[in-house]
Amino acid sequence: MSIIKILKKFENRLDLKVEKFVWHHPVLGFLSIFIGMPAFILACVSICTIVIAFPMAWLFGWL
Repeated sequence: MSIIKILKKFENRLDLKVEKFVWHHPVLGFLSIFIGMPAFILACVSICTIVIAFPMAWLFGWL
């Protein structure tokens, strides 16, 4: 239960910091939310796919 409480505190603090940043820098906030986050998620998915697919391709001789 203490780990969940720590994570909730961290989430609340991060939420407040992000909200403060977006209010002070609306253009940068917009760019980071609607362009940066999807690009980051796409990069993470691509990297995870490469990490899984590359060894399998090498193992099966497709490279």
